[in-house]
Amino acid sequence: MRIETGRDYMLFDGDCGVCSWSAEVVRTMDRGRGFVVEPYQAVDESELARFGIDYEKCSRAVQVITRKGRVYAGAFGVNYFLWRQFPWSLAVLLIYAIPVLLLLEVIGYRIVANNRHHISQWFGLESFCRTGRDSG
Repeated sequence: MRIETGRDYMLFDGDCGVCSWSAEVVRTMDRGRGFVVEPYQAVDESELARFGIDYEKCSRAVQVITRKGRVYAGAFGVNYFLWRQFPWSLAVLLIYAIPVLLLLEVIGYRIVANNRHHISQWFGLESFCRTGRDSG
């Protein structure tokens, strides 16, 4: 897959059930308004290098590549997406207005990201891996 300028991309770990399930939620929320949501494994690593990221960075956190080529990772990538989704943009505004909320969000994201494969097993989300859709 080639990343085109003028479009927003959200790249997630297609080998992770929680990530794939979350990607489906993002697709539903976006309703075709502009985000391309794909597993990072569908993008050649040389293509990612144009934006200063690689498979290693993608395997640790969601990566959002904006239409202007800027990259936001993890909780900041989630916030970029939510900022463009009213009324969720109000929640993002609140998070940035109260710094302790942003800190808690970043910590919470890191905890989930570090344990995402275990969480996928606990919630039975392994069937979402790679396809991004429930295959069972």
